[in-house]
Amino acid sequence: MKKIFTFMIGAFAFGLSSCSDFLDETNKSGLTGDTFYATTTGIESLVNSTYTPLRFWYGKEGGATMTELATDLFLKGGDCHHPEIADMSANFNSQSPIIQVYWSRLYAAINYCNTAIEKIPASPLPEATKKLRLGEVYYLRAMYNWLIVETWGGVHLSTKPTIGVQTTSTKSSVDEFYKVIFADLDLAIANLGGRINHEGGRVTKPAAEAFKARMLLTRGQNAEAAALAKKVISDYNFKLYSDYKALWDINNSEGSTNSEVIFYVNYSADNLLNPADLEFDGNSTANAFRPEGGNQLHLMFTPRYDFHAGMILDIPNSIGFQRYACTRRYLELFNSDIDQRYDGTFKEVWKANGGKIGAYTNMIQGDTAVYWSHKALSSSFKASKALKYEVKDINDLYNPDQSLVDFRNFIEMHKHNSTTDRTAIFEFRSKRDAFVQRIAEMYLIAAEGEMKAGNAAEAVKYMNLLRTNRAKAGRTADMQVTASQMNIDFVLEERARELGGELLRWFDLKRTGKLVEYVKAYNPNAKSNIKDFQVLRPIPQSHLDVITNKSEFPQNPGW
Repeated sequence: MKKIFTFMIGAFAFGLSSCSDFLDETNKSGLTGDTFYATTTGIESLVNSTYTPLRFWYGKEGGATMTELATDLFLKGGDCHHPEIADMSANFNSQSPIIQVYWSRLYAAINYCNTAIEKIPASPLPEATKKLRLGEVYYLRAMYNWLIVETWGGVHLSTKPTIGVQTTSTKSSVDEFYKVIFADLDLAIANLGGRINHEGGRVTKPAAEAFKARMLLTRGQNAEAAALAKKVISDYNFKLYSDYKALWDINNSEGSTNSEVIFYVNYSADNLLNPADLEFDGNSTANAFRPEGGNQLHLMFTPRYDFHAGMILDIPNSIGFQRYACTRRYLELFNSDIDQRYDGTFKEVWKANGGKIGAYTNMIQGDTAVYWSHKALSSSFKASKALKYEVKDINDLYNPDQSLVDFRNFIEMHKHNSTTDRTAIFEFRSKRDAFVQRIAEMYLIAAEGEMKAGNAAEAVKYMNLLRTNRAKAGRTADMQVTASQMNIDFVLEERARELGGELLRWFDLKRTGKLVEYVKAYNPNAKSNIKDFQVLRPIPQSHLDVITNKSEFPQNPGW
């Protein structure tokens, strides 16, 4: 099975609802959920529906907005759909559409999982298959609960399916959420047993162990996190790429065959699974959050290169949706002379592809048209290229306060590129699988966990194992670090170099207590607006307005 996605048959056909879903539905078919889920087709459809909400987050604009904006790594681009989040302005509040969408989607996801957990034991599936399916669903419920509790804190915790109108909500503590998360992950690990290889994007035992390692680190169980991360490194066949750029090559974008990928959300080149009517329409509440439409992150970090001499829109360069622009801080974290991750992450050069050359009378088609450098370039170098192509260095791209000179012009974060799998310029959908967990994260968890547990030698060992693999040829010695360099700021720098743009940054800064500090230091758009209470997002006003026990379920502090 290549693709799990089955249009959420099980979940939507019978109107499962969450604590914030107050729509009444009439079933005119006469077929009930209990009847359908008592069949093999029905229960498999229900299990498949528990995967589908991942497509609202991973590979989509909304998930990137919630995790990469208002951090130290990304600013709003020229056509950012959520500038209120990028700037943490007063317009980001409990009525923000993105908050309402994800609240609804994530609680619906929890309800699909709760229903599957209840229905699988009595289903006609073989016992071995029941065990595997329960393992998958327990993992997914842990994932969705993590997104909920880290986004909103101690809100409504649901472990049983709900059907029909729910008019009350009960707040549970963060500790209670994590008690369920860890219990679910333990059950997932036990039930998944020997499944260590990808099966069409289904959850595996190492995926559950890797996610548990992330959760242990989040909760400050550092030695345990390090031990489990090291187990994932040693016990399975995951392998770091020797070429970081190859890791992100579109030809290696199939999660099941990429040696670094532990778990992924699968997308397809088959447009029957990527309906064309669900592309972006500019509506912040709509298509960016739907599960169809393919992976769309290749559009989001791209500038308007076609506004420049020598350049027109084409397939290899994608389309400059310019939602997110790298901060100066992100670019300057890299020593590109020794670390191959800079070249594997960013795009600085565009080749002339038929556009009007204007004043660049010596421009050559097929050669450089635009060069934007993360380094400071000499005036003599710039002068030597004045008639050949456009040159800007980092001081031309950023103002002295680190803000962008032009929100449309920025060095592209290129790791989500989609260059060969699309057949038309305005084909927005990519087959690229969205990588949720990679083995590199396990090295970083092992290093951070051992560092916090006081085991400096082990921390350095795992950090250097990763950095050795990411060194440019002949620069391995330059990439080594010592115990004196190992502190939480260095770990966060390394996580940015390795995992930037992979929908983890907001969570990393929050769990380490660095979110407000880093935004104030490195994000010129949000630094004056961000407040300590904004480590939690606002509960949607639409939910607070409908529940009847308002005094027992107040808004998060500060909002």
